[in-house]
Amino acid sequence: MSALRVVLDADVLIGALDRDDPHHAQARELFAGWHEREVTRVMSVVNLTEVLVAPSADRERLRIAREAIAALGVSIHRPGEAIGVRAARLRTAHPISLPDAYCLATAAHTGAMVASFDRKVLRAAGAERLTIATAPVA
Repeated sequence: MSALRVVLDADVLIGALDRDDPHHAQARELFAGWHEREVTRVMSVVNLTEVLVAPSADRERLRIAREAIAALGVSIHRPGEAIGVRAARLRTAHPISLPDAYCLATAAHTGAMVASFDRKVLRAAGAERLTIATAPVA
């Protein structure tokens, strides 16, 4: 297993899955690079929920999305109490959503880089001295 690990914000995985997403090409490039370098891809179950909202409207789309997520090598992290407490603190300290706070708390807890296209998330990650795996584009 790789020593490098990246925690994904929902927008990165949505970008990889949705050809119509403005971040599709960049997300696919990131995944290809992570695969090549054997970077472990992780996502909080909280952020997975965000990714699955649109596909969940149709049972077949949901099945396809879940299979694609597995094919991209994304493992799902289930937060415990320590991450919940850290996420609450991050939500209070920065202008980010609670799911975004879970992304950052998961990265901090696991010693991973953060991948996001959201400038607010990237600013909060920088303020928390977390390593950023992507550059802001939107």
